[in-house]
Amino acid sequence: MSLETLFIGSGMAKLLDTLWEYRGLDITLTELAEEAGIHYTTLMKLLPILEELDMVRMTRQVGNAKLYQINKNDEMVQKLVAFLNSLNVRACEIEATQQERSKKIEVVVR
Repeated sequence: MSLETLFIGSGMAKLLDTLWEYRGLDITLTELAEEAGIHYTTLMKLLPILEELDMVRMTRQVGNAKLYQINKNDEMVQKLVAFLNSLNVRACEIEATQQERSKKIEVVVR
């Protein structure tokens, strides 16, 4: 499960999901907007917020292209990842319970 799934349609959630997905790589602003599925203008409104919070950092500049990464060492990023991990565990538990119920219903119907 992703933040975007939990917070439907949120550009910030899409941006954070994408940054986490590419956490070991430098990514350009254009790539970031495309991968997150948000408009470049939206990215330019959201990114400064994450930079101010130190959740995202510009890692380097190649020509005119600025490259960014999520700050894996930031406490809030680590808490966000822990939250997502817990959310995924819960989603898996719910799915397993639903599958088990479906099997029981299938056995009763036969």
